[in-house]
Amino acid sequence: MFSVQNKPIIDKCILSFSHDQVSSRAAANRMSIEKAQREITSGKKGISHLILRARDDKIDQLKFLFPIHGIPIMCYVLGNLLQSSLREIVVIGSAEVEKVFNRFLEVVEPREKKITFVREDPDNLSLRQTMVLGGSKLMVEPNELILFQPGDLPFMYDIEKVLHDKDIQHFNLLLWLNSRQKMFPHYQEDPDSEFVQRNYHYRAIDEDINELHDMKEPNVYPINLTAFKPDIIDELHASRKDGGILQAAIKQAIKHPGRFLKLIPVIAKQILRFESDLKQFRKNDDYQFGMHVNNFNDGVSALLDITFKTKLHSDPSFVSDVDALEDWEDFESLTQYAFRLHGEDGLTYIHPFGNELLRFKELAMPKLKNELPIYRDFPAYINRIHQTLQMKYVPFDSQGKYISPNANNRKTEVAYRWYTQKCDALKVQSGQEI
Repeated sequence: MFSVQNKPIIDKCILSFSHDQVSSRAAANRMSIEKAQREITSGKKGISHLILRARDDKIDQLKFLFPIHGIPIMCYVLGNLLQSSLREIVVIGSAEVEKVFNRFLEVVEPREKKITFVREDPDNLSLRQTMVLGGSKLMVEPNELILFQPGDLPFMYDIEKVLHDKDIQHFNLLLWLNSRQKMFPHYQEDPDSEFVQRNYHYRAIDEDINELHDMKEPNVYPINLTAFKPDIIDELHASRKDGGILQAAIKQAIKHPGRFLKLIPVIAKQILRFESDLKQFRKNDDYQFGMHVNNFNDGVSALLDITFKTKLHSDPSFVSDVDALEDWEDFESLTQYAFRLHGEDGLTYIHPFGNELLRFKELAMPKLKNELPIYRDFPAYINRIHQTLQMKYVPFDSQGKYISPNANNRKTEVAYRWYTQKCDALKVQSGQEI
């Protein structure tokens, strides 16, 4: 395996507020209902009524536009990046996203960052096209990693550890995988400590420390764009959630017989050892895909002919994306809880960009309510979605008051404490007063 010497930090980012569309609203609703029903039937902890776009939507059901505490999700994410050490940010999104983006920059100081907006291509909403659109606006050098990030991680504000990671210099792709055991080390004895509910379909054995980890696919991608062909990124991304990553790898290997030879010892170890090693930790396990961490690193490196490394992290905000109505409710409940404790300033206790977000809410949202139909009566809009997806409750009453039955569970209190501590620590680190 060859070595590389990249720049030691990441200061450029592609931020995607784009998402693919289902052929029709009827098909999108059916997909969401059937997925949730499968999870309920199988006794899964993380039930997800997916928020999906459809080509015939009168109001684009785009999750990045959904407000949390009256502020669009995309504004939280923009705030996370503005307070980071990034210097250039390319934002990809729809016409509606662009309106929110422009209002955001009218209110919020961009902090000497170069921020460029690029309209998504409605006829080509693939990850590949998003990468191409974003990359075309960045002057990326061959020895430079950028950060690719989807825009549905509203409280992932501690990203300096990604931008200044020591491994940036030596690897062209880093996967910050979500490890249940690292994020929620006490979930077995204290189930409520696992305040982000997810289904973990992958298994990773870290032989260096003799640990088994339940894994979920990454949400941030430090990547050297010049080292990859776009079709590889698209294929691996498309297979990341359904257990098809091995099949995608085999397809790539067939295209490159020379690389396949390097995979033979990786495949041999997988066949001969993984199942027996897994049984040392669990006698019985139901999963879609699993490997030893080092073997996985070797396999991907050989297959893609790059330097690659997996990183298992301990930050719940990295897994807490907004894919489903349940995810949106988690954040709405969190911010409502902070509001009950501290009044309107409650957001500042759990998000370091809280003051600017509240100012955006005051100055920009009245205008956006006139400009975008989704904001004219969002409580009624999201209540209709809950009803359409056959959920047994609605989150708002007729006066627009948040009444979700999930608002007062202990997980909300645990999440509040975690984010308060994280927010305080970052304020101390940056020299702000608490």
